[in-house]
Amino acid sequence: MIDLTKASTVYIGRRGENHFRSIEFDISSLMGNDYPATSLQAIYKRPDGTAYPVVTSYSAGVLTWSPSAADTIDAGVGQLEIRVVFGDVVGKSAKVITIVEEALADGIAEPPEPPAQEWLNQVLAALAALDVNDVYSLLTLTYNSVNDNHSLLNTTHDLIGETRDTLYTRTGILLNHFHPIETATAPDLLSRRASITFTNIVTGSNVVLGSITYTIVASLGSPAVNNVQVRMQSNLRQTVQKLAEAIRGIQDNVNIAYGAGTKPNPAVTAYWTSRIFSIGDVSIAAGESLFLLEKAENVTTALTLTSTAAAAINAFTRSSYLRYVLSGNASGSGGANSIRGPMQTVLPIGSVVIGGQDGLLYPTAYDCHLTTLCRQSDTTEKELDLYISNDEVTFTRISRSTPIGADNANAGLHIHIEMCQSRVPAGYGLYISMGSDGTSPTAYCDLKFTYHLYPAALAAVNPF
Repeated sequence: MIDLTKASTVYIGRRGENHFRSIEFDISSLMGNDYPATSLQAIYKRPDGTAYPVVTSYSAGVLTWSPSAADTIDAGVGQLEIRVVFGDVVGKSAKVITIVEEALADGIAEPPEPPAQEWLNQVLAALAALDVNDVYSLLTLTYNSVNDNHSLLNTTHDLIGETRDTLYTRTGILLNHFHPIETATAPDLLSRRASITFTNIVTGSNVVLGSITYTIVASLGSPAVNNVQVRMQSNLRQTVQKLAEAIRGIQDNVNIAYGAGTKPNPAVTAYWTSRIFSIGDVSIAAGESLFLLEKAENVTTALTLTSTAAAAINAFTRSSYLRYVLSGNASGSGGANSIRGPMQTVLPIGSVVIGGQDGLLYPTAYDCHLTTLCRQSDTTEKELDLYISNDEVTFTRISRSTPIGADNANAGLHIHIEMCQSRVPAGYGLYISMGSDGTSPTAYCDLKFTYHLYPAALAAVNPF
């Protein structure tokens, strides 16, 4: 739609076109409501200068013109003017510039030869001269070369991937070693520790630990508040192990029933051990024992520990060291008859956990990187072996004959011995055995052990 109020240029067709296009003009501004359609005239001036009225139609303010072959006979620029003639009134629109484009001449007799035909003929002739077998051999050779390169690229890709994963793993191990999750020392003075070693347990025997009473029963019932029932096991060791699990709040519906407020014990964590261990300078003999650790730190209120079973109890106390008695010493010149002493528990099975004993008790891997000699009874040459175990039946030595000693026997020596051994798997306990060239079976060393805690495993997904 062409607005006559604005100067316009109108393309009306190509030379020789006849009524191919319909061009619409908005003449509402020219007609208004005052003049009939019969008062309209359209004067067209062709590019050759000839001017004449053209046939148009009118409807609802729109004038339509369909140029004929006479109107498009010449290519070039023309003009169109629309007029209103009514009585003595003459109104003229702005002139509209018209354009007729050139077109190809009519009447060409024969189409020319396609310009690409000669080239195509040359290509076909060249193809006809080729030896099909030679072409096939060349294509096969090319395919095999590409295929071999593809295999080589796959192999290279796999090797790069393996190298990346290896670097990730080794870098992770190094970073974990330099930046472990936690570092701890055993024993320490923050929390108290105690022990109870059983020689016999019968149905109805109990252990009172803090505010919780643990009762050994033949079959489980529904214990009251602050009471726990532990089912009697087939032997003493298994019963003590189950009692330790009950204190830690382990879920076992067949063997343990918890009363309200008892899962786990709010004040104490317990671990089983059958080996010698010590609380300060008190040595606990080998037997079926509970190794008890207070959860809270810097607490001085009394913590109840009693039992009706046949047992030896060592009450809760603080201790900054453990004592190893060199009971393997024997008389003989230069300690010729002295041997290693018994295996002694340093960290019970499952006791090395993330977040401390008042956390969720998730066992984790660790290593003992430092041994501190606090004091010694004499200045004989001493050696220490480290062992690990997850059942206290089979022991694996991870460090052999670490030299321990100093040139005096004063208290508070604090001689630090750096250790180097493989990482201890999660859940394993740590044990020591010592010997010396002395002859006194009552000689001793007071020791502390510092260890790093590590994640159980690296991230399952390589982030690279």
